[in-house]
Amino acid sequence: MSIFSRIFKVGQAAANKVVDKLENPELMLDQAIRDKEKQIGDAKKSIQSCIATERQAKALLEKERNEQKTWEQKAEMALRAGKEDLAVKALERASEHEGKVGPLESQWQSQKSAVDELKKELQGMNDQLADYKRNKDFIIAQSKAAKVKKDIYEAKAKISSGRRSADDLMARMKAKAERQSLEAEAAQELAGDTSGVDSLEKEFEGLGETTTSSQVNDKLSALKAKLGTA
Repeated sequence: MSIFSRIFKVGQAAANKVVDKLENPELMLDQAIRDKEKQIGDAKKSIQSCIATERQAKALLEKERNEQKTWEQKAEMALRAGKEDLAVKALERASEHEGKVGPLESQWQSQKSAVDELKKELQGMNDQLADYKRNKDFIIAQSKAAKVKKDIYEAKAKISSGRRSADDLMARMKAKAERQSLEAEAAQELAGDTSGVDSLEKEFEGLGETTTSSQVNDKLSALKAKLGTA
């Protein structure tokens, strides 16, 4: 089965699958049409030969029929002339030709039937070729539409994949920024604990500061009393 026959058997529903298998649908279809035209040309040559043979058989049949009729007429002429023996010979010759008519008739009829069948098949091939040519543009259009559809879906897939990749990146960067911010706050909280002073000493330092502050207040009160400003 030729590629063109396969294409038209898959039907419109399988047009997308056809596109996947053909590198260039238009070129392939053009080649398939040329192949079909060549097949028709070869078939015509074969049928022409068969027709010629059939015509020869028919001509030979007609010749034998005419010979039979001619010798029958000669037999009548001989009888009218009173030559019965000659009439018998003429009838014998007529019978000889008549004996050939039967087989030739059968042979010719058989060849004629075969030629008629071949002519029908040739007409079918011509109709099929015409159908191929009419549908060529449709097949190409379907092929192109299927390719465009495929390209669109592939583009959508790439966009979706790219969007997911970008979203994932942004989510990771946001999480990282939040983590760094929290780490910075933690570092700020710990910044005051780098003196290396024991926590117990810190408590006593606080007490010392409280004592000093009380002495200062006592001195201030005494100064005020002396100056009479208390």
